[in-house]
Amino acid sequence: MNIKQISIYQDFQCTGADCSANCCRGWKVPIDDKIYQKFIQEKGIFGTLLRCAIVKKEDIIAFRSRFGSCPFLGLDHLCTIQKRHGTEYMPLVCIQFPRQLYHLGFFCEETLYLACPEAARLFWVYAQEDRSFDFNELEGEPCYELNTTNDDKEFLNYLLQSRDELIQMLRQGCRYNNMAILNYGKNAQNACLNQSPLPSPLDFGGNTADYFTVDCLKMNQLFFNGFYHPHLKSLSPFLYRLCKKYIAELGFLSERDADAANRKLAKLKKHTYDMIPDLDKMLDHYYEYFLLTNFLDIFEDYSFSKHLLFGMAKTEMFWLFLALYGRHKKQLSIDEITRIMAVYERRAPQIEDALRYL
Repeated sequence: MNIKQISIYQDFQCTGADCSANCCRGWKVPIDDKIYQKFIQEKGIFGTLLRCAIVKKEDIIAFRSRFGSCPFLGLDHLCTIQKRHGTEYMPLVCIQFPRQLYHLGFFCEETLYLACPEAARLFWVYAQEDRSFDFNELEGEPCYELNTTNDDKEFLNYLLQSRDELIQMLRQGCRYNNMAILNYGKNAQNACLNQSPLPSPLDFGGNTADYFTVDCLKMNQLFFNGFYHPHLKSLSPFLYRLCKKYIAELGFLSERDADAANRKLAKLKKHTYDMIPDLDKMLDHYYEYFLLTNFLDIFEDYSFSKHLLFGMAKTEMFWLFLALYGRHKKQLSIDEITRIMAVYERRAPQIEDALRYL
């Protein structure tokens, strides 16, 4: 089978104990059925420890969270299961992360989740150098399961072509929040519903003066109806502190005086440009990477508008967290930026729950 790997894929190497945002913290570790069967049959003290660490809830099997961390995260910030018993006892997600392995039946795409600081660093280096994220193709047999129930090859080919055209638009100067992108999504959505010919994104590329903007009220909707949760205090203390900054600086003010909040939001963005002069270019690359890793989700649910808007909302909120962190700084180091990106990416999928409010 044709396996396509994103250009930074082979450059990735886990930094282990030196990681600034350990992947064993901040979320539940799901256990696949194959390794679960191994755990429940394991004998001795080790088997008892494994079974005591497992919790079942709503058909999801996972390790119990201990102070927001996997119970097998050692004091040296390494996995005690891997150190003592090897990778054959690790859940599949632990072995694969941050690799995103997407089996579409006709081919596979392998990318990296930016929720890993090292993957985020590789992304940022490419973006700073204004390098494109391309796919390297090779032949092989995937060792992971099919990720779709759709077998419409013609529609999949259309999505691949559309993704290439959207990225072409970005590289030719169309901003990530240009309404041309959302207008394309709306038309493609309607074409699917009406079973009419599907449009090309390039048909909408001339609209460069109209932008989808996220003002303070929209930002509040995204923040409070999807992204923020008090449990972040234990799950991700670093992200929680940034969220509290947002609430103190903009959250309450937006409800009392939207104009004042918008002025403050604009001031924050201006300072972000001072810290990161190429911010526009970086955000366009961030949206481009989103298209490369998420656009083909449309193959399963046909929701063009939702996915394209999600990417825009996700990109808008990302620069805000950079701004909140660097509010009193003259510049941000790449380590600071990639740490912010990694912890933000772990929570960012929840933004999708708030899209209906926009």
